[in-house]
Amino acid sequence: MDCERNLQAPRRRCGEAGSLCRNTIRGVVPLALRVLRRRVTPQSRVPGGCSLTIGATGTSRAIGLDGCSMKGGTIGRVIAMVIDIHAHPFCKEATVTPDVQEAVKRMFDGLEPQRREVVQKGFTYLFTQRSIEDIIRDMDGAGVEKACIVAMDLTTHYGVELVTNEDVARFASACPDRFIPFASVDPSMGRAAVDKLVHAVKDLGCRGLKLVPPVQHFDFTDPKHYPLWETALELGIPVWTHAAHQRSHPDSDARLGHPMLVEPVALRYPDLKIILGHCGFPWPWDTWSLVIRHPNVYVDISVFHDLYGYMPWDAYVKYGAEDKVLFATDYPLRGGFNDTLTALRSLNLASDFEAKILGENAMRLLELG
Repeated sequence: MDCERNLQAPRRRCGEAGSLCRNTIRGVVPLALRVLRRRVTPQSRVPGGCSLTIGATGTSRAIGLDGCSMKGGTIGRVIAMVIDIHAHPFCKEATVTPDVQEAVKRMFDGLEPQRREVVQKGFTYLFTQRSIEDIIRDMDGAGVEKACIVAMDLTTHYGVELVTNEDVARFASACPDRFIPFASVDPSMGRAAVDKLVHAVKDLGCRGLKLVPPVQHFDFTDPKHYPLWETALELGIPVWTHAAHQRSHPDSDARLGHPMLVEPVALRYPDLKIILGHCGFPWPWDTWSLVIRHPNVYVDISVFHDLYGYMPWDAYVKYGAEDKVLFATDYPLRGGFNDTLTALRSLNLASDFEAKILGENAMRLLELG
């Protein structure tokens, strides 16, 4: 795989024109960069001091220089490392079972013909033309340092898997500095799902679990799933769950995505880290309530970047939950990484809160420090 060879050799591919390659920067200031892990965007002010901008564009890094001043260069805005907590590695190196055409037919057969054709073409393109290197290029272009790449097991309802646990583990093994693998299991499979999760974590090295209740058609509150939550807790991994309505699959059950269904599990297993995916829309305040009341519940901001105006950002801060909001995109299903980044930065949140969302909170949750 090209990615593996690129990692073994000195990294020479640059970001946008004018920036320096990462290996060059690391050669100049490796210690400072390991400590700060900062990125810069041009024409912005650095709060509390200044920074040395290396390169001319937004993908270059900066060294913080407290209380100093400098001339003859653009001072960039210092932004925390960006970690996407939820991205799909849809690419030609990934596995789709039984195959792309049949998977689309099974999942989207209820769509009107014209829309189904669009979906068919989109999935075919992603899984036959796009490569894992294209995903990394998109990350580099947007300044995303790491992404949690997710598998999706829809065996019971559709007989489909869109990217397997083996796939995400293989991609993360080839690109360990860029990808963090999240396994998926089908909870309706009972003991087989538990065994599959144990294998994914202990043998494959997966670091989290991804679930989609509205599409997998399971009830988060059902006691028959307690063994799955107990296993995730024993393995020490977070559980990411789709906590929103679902529009793409015509037979999905939106009720199963309501964030309040997570409450009994959060109460029963207070040490189990649970991430509510997709902002909790259309229930952002219910989501906020769960996050501020349960120390083990987090929320990601993927998918609904066009509805950020309805998110209770100030309420998360006011109630001390700014450490529990996570950057995520659902790439590539809702555009690229830049769409979510642009929408987030347009909110003009406090710089420390934005930095936490972009990466600091994920680093703490995933113990990446």
